Amino acid sequence: MLHTTIRLGWLRRGLLGGLAAGVVACALSAEGQAAGSLTVEDGYDLFASGPGTNFPGLGPLVGVPLATYDFGDGNGPVGIGNTDTIVHRLDAVTVPAIGDTGTTRLEMLALQLATANPVNFGGFGLDTYYITLQSARGGPATLGSMDITFTSLEGGTFSSFFDVFFDIRIGALDGAIVLSDSLRLTSTDVPWDREPPPGAVVIEGINRFLNGQDNGADFWPITPFDEVHPNGAVHRVLTAAIPEPGSWLMGATAVLMGLGYVRRRRGA
Repeated sequence: MLHTTIRLGWLRRGLLGGLAAGVVACALSAEGQAAGSLTVEDGYDLFASGPGTNFPGLGPLVGVPLATYDFGDGNGPVGIGNTDTIVHRLDAVTVPAIGDTGTTRLEMLALQLATANPVNFGGFGLDTYYITLQSARGGPATLGSMDITFTSLEGGTFSSFFDVFFDIRIGALDGAIVLSDSLRLTSTDVPWDREPPPGAVVIEGINRFLNGQDNGADFWPITPFDEVHPNGAVHRVLTAAIPEPGSWLMGATAVLMGLGYVRRRRGA
């Protein structure tokens, strides 16, 4: 009886020891997998400017869609829906553990905004005014930085800034420049996720499946969020989408009505 009890004790200890070792091994494996998954690859963020975007002296602004863009990946220009702002995350970000933060450099490649209504900016006359990047004409690039924090394998928060070098043009996207200036736009504690929202412009290798096989390194800001400057400038950021045909028609009608108003005012 004694020998049987001793053998059972050894057996229990052996089973418990094996179970504990298995738990530890699984934990280590999960930890290693998590560490390997805490990555955001470099890629592009496609945005549309939403209601609430404004600039001192110009008032409310609306986005002017780019329609197509060539990302330099050999596929030529591709459709990008209502995108009016393109941001390039220049570096991959990998952190060792959940709760950590990594940093990537940023470049704003495109920005096209227009006044929602004709205004008289700086005494240059009643017209529609446009904001574009100086880099579009060979001027300084709009650069910045983003701190990406991982609160889980599936997302977290980020804070960013841009030193925006911009032109204000009169009458058209390529109209005469009435002001060239720069300002810093910042955003703080914006949530992000691995999955795109419904209806988003999705382009594999550009903003989707950045590691070439799944969404484990993707980055999608949860919008809307604001990029702000102390002078009152606000860029309300939305995820770019493929608009429904009706919204395209409404937007085109509004633009034509605005241009007609300006022509009537000029002829008066």
